[in-house]
Amino acid sequence: MLAIFSAVSLLACNCAIGRDMVRCDYYVVKEHDLSHQKDCVKYADSINKNSMYAKASWYYLLGGDMKKAKENAKEALKIGHHFAGEYLGFVYLIEKNSKEAKKYLNDFKQKVKNIDYVKKDIKTLKNIYKGFEATKAYNILYGK
Repeated sequence: MLAIFSAVSLLACNCAIGRDMVRCDYYVVKEHDLSHQKDCVKYADSINKNSMYAKASWYYLLGGDMKKAKENAKEALKIGHHFAGEYLGFVYLIEKNSKEAKKYLNDFKQKVKNIDYVKKDIKTLKNIYKGFEATKAYNILYGK
């Protein structure tokens, strides 16, 4: 009986986590409805507990928590998840720190070979953060 209760509890927990991710991806990413950024942060908090630092960093970024996005991206980089350099670079661009943004985005570009998917991420952040310097991000990553 305890095993069944534990399995049901785990399933319910995973459903709530999945719900937060879906809400974030739909409302914030697709619809640009920032009233749902709390769902992004809740999801990031959930996966951060499992040391999924890079993914948590992206969802903290979507949720507007730059401090946690930065912390998680740095943790991800420490364990060799180089793609987190993208997120850290974007946090610095949002914070108007071009020097640090360029450092991390250039490092990301050198270590991650196929970065074509980043164009979608740049577009997403441009829609969420009106001050996000998308052109600067494109220029650093794709050259101009």
